[in-house]
Amino acid sequence: MKKLKSLAFFALFLSALSFTSCDGDVEPLDPALNPGDGGGGGTPSGDYWPAAVNNEWTMEMNGVEQTPMKMIGTDTFNGATYYKFSSQSSGGVTSATTWLHKANGVYTLKVGDLNLNMGGITGTQTGYEMVILKDLAVGQTWSGTYQQSTTYTGIPAIVQSTTYTGTIEEKGITLTVDGVEYTDVIKAHIYQHTESETSMSIVNTDYWYAKNVGPIKSVTYSGSGTYESILVDYVLH
Repeated sequence: MKKLKSLAFFALFLSALSFTSCDGDVEPLDPALNPGDGGGGGTPSGDYWPAAVNNEWTMEMNGVEQTPMKMIGTDTFNGATYYKFSSQSSGGVTSATTWLHKANGVYTLKVGDLNLNMGGITGTQTGYEMVILKDLAVGQTWSGTYQQSTTYTGIPAIVQSTTYTGTIEEKGITLTVDGVEYTDVIKAHIYQHTESETSMSIVNTDYWYAKNVGPIKSVTYSGSGTYESILVDYVLH
């Protein structure tokens, strides 16, 4: 176990990926079929997100420690193994079920459907799947698309489409997070553009992953502000 001490990351990590994901029919993204501009995963240079049951990461978001992000089991989708995370909660809202799949240097996040309750009006928001990291050379990119819909009782479905592009900006760097120095760090930037019939939003997020540790930091820039989260504790098995 590696015990650290100050600010935060994973609840924001998930929320950063869903800032633009408030509606649609999911289109599962298969890295082998939708490799993006960077092609396949190539030859992995290391394990940037160790996956094993009972691995967990604790982050702090805006100075507030979040519920530990723990791998609690595995599920199989289309013949592939995904590691299931424990539920996260923030401000009384519980996140959708989330899974991580990785193969050949491609890390894919799967988010399940979410039950909604807005002042007694209930609804459902469909999930999505996207590649959050590819172990590529600096400057290489990947891209993808997905759709979501949000349906409330008695209200027509709201459908939105998201396109995203990821870029590897740095690799093999050293980064100090909360007083702890991490080596062999990879930095990825993800640009997300989401549109519906009535709105449009853009979200940019920087992610840092340390080899054999996992996610250690994220900074998200959106219309609602800038959010930073860093790793404060983790347990690997």
